[in-house]
Amino acid sequence: MKFLQKYKRTFILAFQNEMEYRANFLLGIVSGGFVMVVQCFLWTAVFNSSPNSSVFGYTYSQMITYSIYSGIVAKLVSTGFQGEIANDIKNGGLSKFIAQPINYFSYRICNFFGGKILQTIIVLIILFVTMFISNTLWNMKVGVFSLVLFMLSVILGMVINFLIFYSVSSLAFIMTEVWGVFVAFGQGIFLLSGGIFPLDMFGEKVKSCLDLLPFGYIVYFPVNIINGHLNTSQIMDGMLRQGIWIILLVIISKISWKNGMRKYVAVGG
Repeated sequence: MKFLQKYKRTFILAFQNEMEYRANFLLGIVSGGFVMVVQCFLWTAVFNSSPNSSVFGYTYSQMITYSIYSGIVAKLVSTGFQGEIANDIKNGGLSKFIAQPINYFSYRICNFFGGKILQTIIVLIILFVTMFISNTLWNMKVGVFSLVLFMLSVILGMVINFLIFYSVSSLAFIMTEVWGVFVAFGQGIFLLSGGIFPLDMFGEKVKSCLDLLPFGYIVYFPVNIINGHLNTSQIMDGMLRQGIWIILLVIISKISWKNGMRKYVAVGG
């Protein structure tokens, strides 16, 4: 148990740090709200001009709630540690983790989830308010079981997103400046994860290919659980794929960091 104390402390410190900068997250939610409002107006115009009651398999209520939920979930699963990792590698800060009895991967994941506690509480409040409004306007009731599966899939999505960016961060071992790569990669994942619009809009063939990749299981899949767009068998299949991708990404991250550490030179720090 003493071995775990250092990671427990890392988790607590990350939570305390997030408490100090909680206004930053709230402002991020507010700024993201403008994007949600624009999407709602856009989809309202699309459905008003469409002779069909559904677009890409979504009813009007499902599309509006998807736009809102996807913005909330995308904000919750977002990462920001890749810049810190790049600085650790570039400036030699990684050396202290090599010299001290602490695993860098364990440190990072504890720090990541410690900082997500406050965000999760705030998101749950916003989520329940949105669910109440959806139920009032469109009678879209969400069962307790669906809500539990949604939260579990969001947690798994957070792990997937963490592992993806942790693996990509290893590029800092071979590149001096990786900020442009992180920005481009982040925008690409935001699009392919369904953070902007449902992946169904890409077409059936592209959607089938995207189902084989991990990105759709970060935002698109969790949102459609609570949106009522998926049946039970599809939900179970999706969560199984989330678990498989977590295992594969752990292996990928281990390999990428093992190869990267061979090139690491402890300069500075």
